[in-house]
Amino acid sequence: MHRIRVFIAGVFSVLVAMALVGLAAPGLAAAAGPRTHYGQAKIINTDRIVGFPQQTMMFGGQAARGNSGAPVIITGPANTTVAAGASASFSASASGTPTPTVQWQVVTSSALGSSWRAVNGATSTTYTFTASATESGYEYRAVFNNRFGSATTGVATLTVTTTAPSPSAPEITGQPSSETVAAGATASFSASASGTPTPTVYWQVSTNGGTTFSPFIPAVTSTTYTFTASIGESGNQYEAVFTNGIGNPVLVPTSEATLTVTAAPPSPPMESTNWSGYADSDATFSAVSASWIVPKVTCTRGENAYSAHWIGIDGYTSSTVEQDGTEADCINGSPSYDAWYEMYGDDAVNQGYEEELSTTTNPVSSGDSITASVSVSGSTWTLSIWDTSRWTAAFTTSITFVGAAQSSAEWIVERPELCSGKGCSLTSLADFGSVTFSDATATTTGSGESISSYSDAAIEMIGPPNVLALPSALSAGGETFIDLWQSI
Repeated sequence: MHRIRVFIAGVFSVLVAMALVGLAAPGLAAAAGPRTHYGQAKIINTDRIVGFPQQTMMFGGQAARGNSGAPVIITGPANTTVAAGASASFSASASGTPTPTVQWQVVTSSALGSSWRAVNGATSTTYTFTASATESGYEYRAVFNNRFGSATTGVATLTVTTTAPSPSAPEITGQPSSETVAAGATASFSASASGTPTPTVYWQVSTNGGTTFSPFIPAVTSTTYTFTASIGESGNQYEAVFTNGIGNPVLVPTSEATLTVTAAPPSPPMESTNWSGYADSDATFSAVSASWIVPKVTCTRGENAYSAHWIGIDGYTSSTVEQDGTEADCINGSPSYDAWYEMYGDDAVNQGYEEELSTTTNPVSSGDSITASVSVSGSTWTLSIWDTSRWTAAFTTSITFVGAAQSSAEWIVERPELCSGKGCSLTSLADFGSVTFSDATATTTGSGESISSYSDAAIEMIGPPNVLALPSALSAGGETFIDLWQSI
């Protein structure tokens, strides 16, 4: 990540961001680079560190990642009227990942100040019990919970009559809703109906677009049908059929609900406070490369926020990082763009800080096409970056460095640290919108292979409890993904 020093002079604090004003670090000469059509390329020694090894990496799920998997109510319970001594039943359903648990609650008085209490043992999506006359007027609701949050249904009222009601045909009071779930996840359809006597129910399915329906064998006779969805079931339609022997027709079906099953999601992403993207590991890497478009950063008035987009070797499982990339920052509310390279952990190269390319000789702007690579042969590292939209040739530098583990390869969006004599703290992540990394390859031996050819891990950036940035799934070929800034 960027690490910017703040020096104290008297009572004034001065933020040294020399990359912005084109100055070399005190006591360090600006190195000469290759000649471009803008003139001799210049390198500016700055006090920033880009590509600092990722921080606070945890297995997915150990830190909150927003409410994307929180329960969402699909169907709620309906008011029910039964005779004393008859069965009363309330049903509800909710989506969520992981699958939410459920607890039914009851309030025995509508008087102001009456409190809800949990119904002992009522932890299924359908709560059935024998109603007594004293329970008439009781109100019921279901509360769904998972680790991302909770959701509560509306309230349903129980009316218990003391005289036997007249027989009545089933009347649908709750229709099943269409669902979209990932393969291997739980799908759930719920329905409800009134009638005297209380109707029974069975579920059936259509595999031909609703032309014909067939009951499940063995029969599914609960008002909620829950199962693990597979890709082959995508497009199936489901309905519940209620009957109590009264009415014409005797069988009363609900409307149809359609199941859509998507491909199974990737494994939960790793979590980091400063990285978002992908990392390959469990191999010895000799090269990494990719292309991307410099994103347009959105700045608010007076805002200071930062983002770096890079490829590199090491840092995921080791303490050095060898990389190059671009920046899209907000400096006092104005967009700022540049290119850089860095050998974090090699004090011989600008004390381990980034080497920023001059914005005069190697200008960068949003929308520019970037191609970058990092490779090593023996102890010689070659770092190359090319803004093909503006430069006539790539900037390339060779550095001798011994001690890198070569244990990982990365394609990353990162936020920096701000440092003073009192220590360092992470800065705000600039709103970079999105960055698409393409043609992303890593090499162990032979030619480069896609990200998915190795043991790869998706990494999302968190500022607990919020997600700041996260990567999409890899493309079918494993060489492309989109990294997305997240609004808080």
